[in-house]
Amino acid sequence: MDALAPRTAGVAPSLPVAKPQLDLELRDIRKKYGDFTAVDGVSLKVPKGQFVCLLGPSGCGKTTTLRCIAGLEDPDDGGVLIGGKEVTRDPPWQRDIAMMFQDFALFPHMTVAKNVAFGLEMLKQPKARIAERVAQVLASFEISALADRKPGSLSGGQRQRVALARAMITEPRLLLLDEPIGALDYSLRETVMLELKLLQQRTGISFIWVTHDQNEAFSLGDLVVVMNHARIEQQGTPEDILQRPATAFVASFIQGNNVFRGTVLERAGGNVRIETAAGVFIVPCLGASPEIGATATFSVRAENISDTVSERHPNRLTAHCTAVEYFGAVRRHIFERADGEVLKVDHFGAQAARIAPGQSVLLGWQVEDTVLHQGIPG
Repeated sequence: MDALAPRTAGVAPSLPVAKPQLDLELRDIRKKYGDFTAVDGVSLKVPKGQFVCLLGPSGCGKTTTLRCIAGLEDPDDGGVLIGGKEVTRDPPWQRDIAMMFQDFALFPHMTVAKNVAFGLEMLKQPKARIAERVAQVLASFEISALADRKPGSLSGGQRQRVALARAMITEPRLLLLDEPIGALDYSLRETVMLELKLLQQRTGISFIWVTHDQNEAFSLGDLVVVMNHARIEQQGTPEDILQRPATAFVASFIQGNNVFRGTVLERAGGNVRIETAAGVFIVPCLGASPEIGATATFSVRAENISDTVSERHPNRLTAHCTAVEYFGAVRRHIFERADGEVLKVDHFGAQAARIAPGQSVLLGWQVEDTVLHQGIPG
């Protein structure tokens, strides 16, 4: 795999250690189409060698953000820096990037080898060098046997490898990917995701990946950036986003969270008591200090709710089970709360089933499993 080894620069021992450059920095990017705001003040810093997933619902601004990074759209305001260099008004071919689209955009009239060589030919590399690099990269992606075939004769997985090889052959600082596995069969996605993660780690190239699929984002991302209404709602590690959603939107958008809305009754130590239509619950503040009488939202994950309630579970409610769903190793119970909202409770599928549709069950969870949200409740 030496053909795709990380690029390094030697530094003389006597020289001072340079401050590490960011692979990507977005500074307050804004983009409008007429009266529609597609990107509204997006700022982001990506250290070297990161796998970044832009996650959010359709129309949230993630693809427009990617296109601004690529130079396919000019932001109305703000700056784009790649490797510490200002590139906001530079064309795509001057940005040290490569881009891979969902449909792979392979040239149907070219062989696999010619598709892979295209980027180097555009850079006017010597023919001998191009041939050498193409052979190396085809071998790295295990597609040497496909060199003389055309894209129309390849499977979806094979076409993806060709598209990746074509993107990576120029050794860009950033690889931009817009829902690149959306066209693949579900059974192939897990294999391809693992290959891509290993490729990114091996090369040290930062990947910026746009997706609406949470499983992709949390499986692949070193940094997950959740977008909503043209802005970044929260950014952090997958664990941060899953376990500590910062806002009501993030908690509602990320699967497995139960969101409650209510009014702050009182503060006691590091906790607040919040009255909701489903009951009164104790919620840790963790730095926040909501005023008494203020509206507030909080959430608890489905796997943290227990049907074997004890003194460890001061937050309690009784709910009516309406359905049981199966998600691989997880058995999800769907309850109706007293306020009419849905409550999700997850058990591992290997456990014996204890709850059936039609039952009313006392449920509870620990105070520390409750997450208070920031900002104005959604």
